[in-house]
Amino acid sequence: MDQLAEIYIARVKESYRRYRTDRMNLVFSSKSLGDFMGKMKYLSTIKAKDQLILTELERSRVDYGEKKDAKIIKQQEVEKLKTRLVAQKVDLDRQQLEKKRVLSETQNNEKKFQEMLSKARAELEAIQNIIAGKGTETEVGDISAGQAIAKVIDGPSCNSSGSHLHFIVAKDKDIYSPFTYLKGIEYENCSGSSCGSDDGDSFNPSGSWEWPLSSRIKMMQGFGVTWAVRNTWVRSIYNFHVQAGKLYRGSYSGRSGCALRYVRVHHNDGGIDTYYLHVNYF
Repeated sequence: MDQLAEIYIARVKESYRRYRTDRMNLVFSSKSLGDFMGKMKYLSTIKAKDQLILTELERSRVDYGEKKDAKIIKQQEVEKLKTRLVAQKVDLDRQQLEKKRVLSETQNNEKKFQEMLSKARAELEAIQNIIAGKGTETEVGDISAGQAIAKVIDGPSCNSSGSHLHFIVAKDKDIYSPFTYLKGIEYENCSGSSCGSDDGDSFNPSGSWEWPLSSRIKMMQGFGVTWAVRNTWVRSIYNFHVQAGKLYRGSYSGRSGCALRYVRVHHNDGGIDTYYLHVNYF
């Protein structure tokens, strides 16, 4: 198309130059008025044909540009679809690995599987309702960043089979990734089929907040509806508040019948609430 554009430009210049030159030559070379008019008619015919060629060239140039733009847009759409397919494949692979892990843990035992499923559903229900403000809470008072606010339950607790902390960041009832706020820390990713496996959840803290637990951290679940972390040691696990605010102690009793204890801190800045689940109060 670049060559066609060059031809188009050259043709415009040549047509303009020749039309002016030929008109001057005709005046001096014509033998009579009739001869001059005949030659002028011929020259006008040639110019009209040139104009038709120029019009076709311009149409071709515009069509090529439109097709080129359409091709670029189509390629961009294809790339977006490829990216979406890759993301879907990653998610599908993760689900398949999770299915294998669950089957391995339950050893294909339907009763055990249903027990795990029931606990997971009860935990999800409790978290959603706590975030929605349906827990029973009591105001404790103002606290500062780094102050100890609770103790992680040692052993099984409501809808949970082991010691861990669910740490949740919310604002206006919407949940946000805690990785956006927490700074980097020494950790071990145990959210996959085994600790350190390639099928674990993403773990990339990049904020400035201190952690609610001391390192070294075991991450048991990535960001989603819930987020769980666990220390590598068990005894006397205290969790600390990440920012200054007002402390509330709460509990929620749902379908499982047990009371899930938690603490909530409403931050002084930004209107953020942080929740710490599966804890004992001081």
